[in-house]
Amino acid sequence: MWRMFRLSLKSTLPLFTVLALGAIIAANRYLRAWLAEPILDEILTPVANGTLEMGAITERLFELGGIAALTLVLTPLAVLGHGYCANWISAKVRQDVDMSVARKFLNAPLSAHRASSSGGLLSRSLNDAQLACLSVTILYRNVFLYVELLIGGIALMLYISWPLALITVALAPPFGFMMSLFGARILDRARRRQEVWSSLTQRLVAILSGTKVIKAFRGEEIEQAAFDRETEKYFRRHMKVMKQSALVKATSEAMSPTLGAIAIGIGVWLALEGLYGITIGKLGSFALVLTTLYKPVKGLTQGYPKIMESAAGAGRLFETLEMEEEVPDHETAIPMNGLAESIQFKDVHFDYGQGEVLRGIDLEVPAGEVVAIVGRTGAGKSTLVDLLLRFHDPTQGSITIDGIDLRDLQRQSFLSHVAVVTQEPFLFDTTIYENIRYGRSDANEADVREAARAAAAHEFIQRLPEGYETVAGELGMRLSGGERQRITIARAILANPAILVLDEATSALDSQTESAVQTAIDTFRGKRTIFLVGHRLSTVRNADRIVVLDDGRVAEIGDHASLSARGGLYSRLINAQQTTQAQPAGTV
Repeated sequence: MWRMFRLSLKSTLPLFTVLALGAIIAANRYLRAWLAEPILDEILTPVANGTLEMGAITERLFELGGIAALTLVLTPLAVLGHGYCANWISAKVRQDVDMSVARKFLNAPLSAHRASSSGGLLSRSLNDAQLACLSVTILYRNVFLYVELLIGGIALMLYISWPLALITVALAPPFGFMMSLFGARILDRARRRQEVWSSLTQRLVAILSGTKVIKAFRGEEIEQAAFDRETEKYFRRHMKVMKQSALVKATSEAMSPTLGAIAIGIGVWLALEGLYGITIGKLGSFALVLTTLYKPVKGLTQGYPKIMESAAGAGRLFETLEMEEEVPDHETAIPMNGLAESIQFKDVHFDYGQGEVLRGIDLEVPAGEVVAIVGRTGAGKSTLVDLLLRFHDPTQGSITIDGIDLRDLQRQSFLSHVAVVTQEPFLFDTTIYENIRYGRSDANEADVREAARAAAAHEFIQRLPEGYETVAGELGMRLSGGERQRITIARAILANPAILVLDEATSALDSQTESAVQTAIDTFRGKRTIFLVGHRLSTVRNADRIVVLDDGRVAEIGDHASLSARGGLYSRLINAQQTTQAQPAGTV
């Protein structure tokens, strides 16, 4: 909670404004309570005894009336300013938290994303962030004001009657002990509840992203039952938090009036005995102060459970904000000035933490070469190009560009010379035009259209109702898989990279469109270094070299003709593919 408070310290002026206006509100409230003493002792008691002289108290009446009028004017203005500034601070903290979370997600390496579920990350970025920021709202809107009211109340009670004030304070420790006991329980149960909320969010993400599969395999009832179980678990844990919160409120309702009654009872006895100079006016004023104190005490006890719940959310939020980030560039890292000679993989090993995926890859790719990476599923093809793109760093060995280790190049400079098209095309929920020029904001309309033609996308885009201004929809779902892929290929072509990686990029394309894309790739031959990851013969057969991976190692290298004639793993993979394609309908 201290860390959440520190986030609010950037708003210095609003913070001091909240404290100052809170002090004004507290002073006004206690001025009203203090007025009971002079009214009772100087006016009402003499009236009752028949000793009041109106001429002698006229000035005093105007003085007391002026104080009362001043509190009536200042209080609503102070409450207005206090509420606005408190909400401004909490909103600003939420804005900063949201920006920090987004920045963390963007800067976290792929390994961090692989280790966490999207539902868990989404829950922490939304629900936990909201819960954590609630503590700042409560702190500035209520807690600071209530603390100022408590301090002001205790000070005024000491001024009115220090014996009664000390007695009242001495009665408070049992109350504080009960609050701390309930607070620890609420914190523990709220943490467990937030864990279930992450699972619940993950279930919703799975339902939304897997709708086609769920419907195709008639899994609606299964998913509904699983979601119902998660909601039931969340309900039970939420009610455990609510139970402790209710106990806090009930304890407050029982103890606060009881402690107040005891203090007033002792005060009545002292007044009757004539001890410590306690008069009817002092006792009445003291009782009004206690009544005024009841609201902040009640507010703090009712806000305490919410703060403990917020602490649970804040803990999970800061776990997200402490996620590892991409390895920063070395101080001596240099910019990349293109690819002139070659890319070398030197004894490259990689491990995701569950056993090695790559086991000693040695490969040199001259600049301008088209290299195909093939192999069985799980051979390490995508991992190899992920290392080339520096989504991960090798656990052993190195990858060099013109003899310079990738880790010695400035990351952003290197990535500006690279473009990638993945098997699962990703589009943003914006226009096709903006999707194609993503990553190259200086491209004009002619550049975009030329790239679309090269990717065999221009014709279908022109047929859309709004052409290039058509919105692709969330994840590009308003377009077919092949259309989405052609747009991502156009995006890569427009980037005009030194290194182009096509990771199963043509697997969703029909033969005619794939042929057009292959023609576009051929225009880059000799000018750009291209890595093709694929299974289809049509994708890899025209590559300058084909690298065959098996169990994380290079099994074969050569062109299509030589590898086919060799009768090795590549030949078996191609023969199996051709046999499958040649099978008539209905055969297995």
